Amino acid sequence: MGSSAVEIEAARWAFDTAGRDVGAREVLARGALRPEVLASWIRSREAGVDAARIGARFLGHTQEVPPVVSAADEVFDEFVTANPGSGCSLVLLDAGSIVRCRRDDGPGLAAVLDGLLVVPGYGYAERQVGTTAATVALHERADVAVGGAEHYHWRLAGLAGAAAVVTDPHRGEVCGAVWLVGPASERSALQLPLARVLADRIAERMAAQPHRRTRAVLEALERVRAADQWVLATDGDLLVSSPSFRRNSPADQRVVSDLVLSALVLGQFGQRHVELPSGECAEVTLQPIHLDGEVVGCVLGGGPTRHGEVAETPEAVRRQGSHVAPLARRDYTKAAGPARTHADAKVRANRELLSPYLRARQEVVASIHHGRNHLLIGEPGVGKRTLVTAQFRAAYPTGRVVSVDCSSFTGRYGADPVRGLAPTGDGRPQLLVLSGMTTLSPVGARQLDEALRPLVALDAPPLVVGCVDSPAVDATSPYGLLLRHFHEVTRIPALRYRADEISELALTVLRRVAGRCSLRLSLQVIRVLEGYAWPGNISELEDVMRYVVARKTMGEVQPMDLPPLCFQGGARRMSMLESAQCDAIIQALYESNGNRYKAAAMLGIARSSLYRKIDAFGISYIA
Repeated sequence: MGSSAVEIEAARWAFDTAGRDVGAREVLARGALRPEVLASWIRSREAGVDAARIGARFLGHTQEVPPVVSAADEVFDEFVTANPGSGCSLVLLDAGSIVRCRRDDGPGLAAVLDGLLVVPGYGYAERQVGTTAATVALHERADVAVGGAEHYHWRLAGLAGAAAVVTDPHRGEVCGAVWLVGPASERSALQLPLARVLADRIAERMAAQPHRRTRAVLEALERVRAADQWVLATDGDLLVSSPSFRRNSPADQRVVSDLVLSALVLGQFGQRHVELPSGECAEVTLQPIHLDGEVVGCVLGGGPTRHGEVAETPEAVRRQGSHVAPLARRDYTKAAGPARTHADAKVRANRELLSPYLRARQEVVASIHHGRNHLLIGEPGVGKRTLVTAQFRAAYPTGRVVSVDCSSFTGRYGADPVRGLAPTGDGRPQLLVLSGMTTLSPVGARQLDEALRPLVALDAPPLVVGCVDSPAVDATSPYGLLLRHFHEVTRIPALRYRADEISELALTVLRRVAGRCSLRLSLQVIRVLEGYAWPGNISELEDVMRYVVARKTMGEVQPMDLPPLCFQGGARRMSMLESAQCDAIIQALYESNGNRYKAAAMLGIARSSLYRKIDAFGISYIA
């Protein structure tokens, strides 16, 4: 296995004490170090690597999972499952020397690597930690074994590792390195050939990935295909369609093709009403294509609406002010299919615009019934955990709910973040809620990822719902490592976007915190609450109601009973969403000649909701 530890320590003493050039020549003359390891020592010293501490820094995760990472995940999982007790950890570094994934043989070695910051998302380049098998392999573009005292950093001297580079089969470039790490006392000559076998398997899996995506698209096409139905399926590059769809005009084909591609890019699936350039209308359904828990494509199924000879004038033409009239005589004995379909589509669109919380709740309910893991994002205090727990209880009254507060999960050695989950033998559905995911540390995120991965293989896996206290997903943060476990993402709107619901929410909260107190809210108080911005969302509303209950035990709550913060900030400016909602209401009132009953029906909301929004937005009477 090369030089002894004593010879390597003597070489290190000569390297550290003699001059730079003299020390390097003396070490090389001794023959204790291989030239590639000595060259790495020299580069590490020139980079100023601090031997007193591990200089690795968290650099974050990528927005999209690279092919080498997804392939390594599969290969590593297969190896760990087939070879329990291997005595080593498997680590993948990308071409930039950033740790991307890791699998451990046991908790002891996992704790050691966590302490050394060999954690996904951390940079482990030579200029940060010195000589390792992975850093030398990536620099030399060759397979290397480095163990014990050959490491430049003394804290790594207890490890022995072997690394093999992974070559992208499509580009021919080095895209990463497989690093096998184990205790130096158990160093084996088989580490290096094993690393090479795993690297080759990853490259083979990468070469097969495009074909797997294509196969998934074709299978989705066959699954949705029906007689005389349009079917399109795409993975973003390949677009396949059914013969019935190809009989349409080129302009119509282009519109529908753009629809399925945009649905894949934006992640907006579901039913759509499509108006085609030819004047026809179509009802289609867009569904995601999943592969290994990720959305890799989109399949569209549907067809033209069935109606008489008269075609509905496209909405785009009507908006341009063109006066288009049908040439044929209208048959009033037939139902106005396209008109009704178009009206229904407008109602659905208006309902989604005016009730963003309703849409979010419907998406959560759909995920619960289909058993799809869901990620809820939104500002702190909007009620993400309350929403999913209530809907899960409604769907499964006997189900079990386990909550994990990620802010209290430190990722300490031996901790099991999902220990509250019961065995699957009782058959009860289980919900695992991960709250405060933004507070996870890189080590905590890695351990939570390790705990979630085996759940997929259970006969009855629990439903996992994550809560991120941010209006957008940041894949570069530590919790970005966990995004692969979620199939859907839904934004829960802030309380300021639910002005028409504030009165009902305030009454509900007041009854809950009031206890035996008999209190009711005056109309003036409702107006004050609707005009406040609520930066703290539901949590702040609860604090306001507790403030009121602490100072008033019965009667009608007046504005003077509210805390001063409810009157701060002056008039609140409408957001873009509220402006769009206001415009939709005004348009509906104009089209209905001020009839609020008809306007509410056109908007697809209750009249009470329409009245509250009119008051909240300050819309004047429209005749």
